[in-house]
Amino acid sequence: MIGPGVRRSRLAVSPSLLQRVGELGAELVRFEEPDLHPFDDPTYADRALIGSWTPASFRSVQGEAYTAVWASAWALNVSDELRRDKADLVVADFVLLGAFAAAEAARIPSVALMHTVYPWPVAKVPPYGPGYAPKAGPLGFCRDVLGRLIIGQLWVGNALLPLNRARALSGLHTLRSPFQQYGAARVLVLVSPAFDWPARFPANVRHVGTPEDIAKAMGAGVGWPTEGSPLVLVSLSTLNQGQSGLLRKILVALADLPVRALVTLGPALEAGEFERPSNVRLVKFVSHDEVLPQAHALVTQCGIGTVTKSLRHGVPMVCLPLVGDQHDNAARVVARDAGIRLPANADCGCIRSAIVRVLRDERFREGALALRTAMSSGETPAQHAADQIEQAACSPTGGRSG
Repeated sequence: MIGPGVRRSRLAVSPSLLQRVGELGAELVRFEEPDLHPFDDPTYADRALIGSWTPASFRSVQGEAYTAVWASAWALNVSDELRRDKADLVVADFVLLGAFAAAEAARIPSVALMHTVYPWPVAKVPPYGPGYAPKAGPLGFCRDVLGRLIIGQLWVGNALLPLNRARALSGLHTLRSPFQQYGAARVLVLVSPAFDWPARFPANVRHVGTPEDIAKAMGAGVGWPTEGSPLVLVSLSTLNQGQSGLLRKILVALADLPVRALVTLGPALEAGEFERPSNVRLVKFVSHDEVLPQAHALVTQCGIGTVTKSLRHGVPMVCLPLVGDQHDNAARVVARDAGIRLPANADCGCIRSAIVRVLRDERFREGALALRTAMSSGETPAQHAADQIEQAACSPTGGRSG
């Protein structure tokens, strides 16, 4: 059973992964989100680290943790389905804590799908959220310890009570930390191990890479010549994340550069909102896999799907992260010399300079190509994930170790 996602800002499970799982002979039962959306709760802002305050750089962590308010609804929904027709395996988005509690209560193995770089505290790894790069020495050590404490407190403060309520409904004992719930599951990180920071992850964690999404199937030709001035692809979020102001600055930055620029707007933006320079084309959608082989650079908010596609084609990036895991993805791009990161409030001149640097400095192209090589070894991410899911279903312990 696969939950399609828990947030308005999270897309459905990759169709290529669903296809591979279906080819194993599995019957997939999908669920819709419960009616109550956690971010509609007026008390959300009050569930903070100290009083009503949470550090801005850790608010994405708070958002992930707060979705546990749904835990009881998911536990009841999944338990009802398991009573109707007992399954061999429960597969769900990693923030659907109630689904994993229901699987544990039914003594059925489970798999958590993690659509980000590994976000939980791990020794010698920068904490998730702010987009920190590794930092040696006492200052780096203190920064990382404090960050891990903040993450732990945000998850305990936001997720522990609703999770334990869901566990009580399922006849399970209470936990001291929400992270303990994942000990009963195999955790599949849908990111390449070559992209994430190297670390000693828990034994039940597997990095499998990012499966392809629906974009390739929906792709349509853009009709541009394959030769001419360098092609810059601009791809921000497909969802409304407040990116319209950022896109306006990018368009101004591109206007006087000797490049061709293709901007994908997605469903959140309309072409009529923007003044289009003569060297820029605005489209609602285009398959990245169609354009990236011709592209010389990508300007992006750094969602993991877009970043992965860019690296699969060895295309360097100008990273302008806004929300969620985008900051952490950008940190990894920069650490591998595959691009440049700018703050979202960067002015047009800074954005223009960064685009020029990425186009002219071969170091960034070489860094992106090196990551492409490292990420392309082995089976496809969708097949790797499907294999792990099959192993978890066949293992008496759900494949939680080994």
